[in-house]
Amino acid sequence: MAEPVFSYSTQVVLDHPAIGTGHVATCMAWEDGQDGKRRPGSTPEQDEHGRFGHVIDVLLPLGRDGAPTVFGVTVWMRDFEVPQVTPYMPVEFDGLRAFVRAHRSGKGVDVTFSADGMRQADQSGKGRRAAAPEGEAA
Repeated sequence: MAEPVFSYSTQVVLDHPAIGTGHVATCMAWEDGQDGKRRPGSTPEQDEHGRFGHVIDVLLPLGRDGAPTVFGVTVWMRDFEVPQVTPYMPVEFDGLRAFVRAHRSGKGVDVTFSADGMRQADQSGKGRRAAAPEGEAA
């Protein structure tokens, strides 16, 4: 008998902005190798709306006792251009969602984050738009 699979998705509202690490990577589409193994290919991944995925590493206060922990947030953008994130500066996300599912081992959970857009706060504290959610002007 197969174990039930647990999966949950929810909107996330942070009390404080995330802190960018400066590391951003483009999501690459998976390709099947000749040896039968799947690995990231050389073509950028796109969602069903034609947007490109970029993983932005940020510090979120979600560790034990509120300690900052590094998480990768996948942000889907219309532009292929990789967003610039200034290290250790606040980053705000549009439509930040957390996805929680049971770990494959059956012990613990995996948490991933996704967002529709992001902006990095400038020195005045106002956000600088880097990507707009689907249907909005940038």
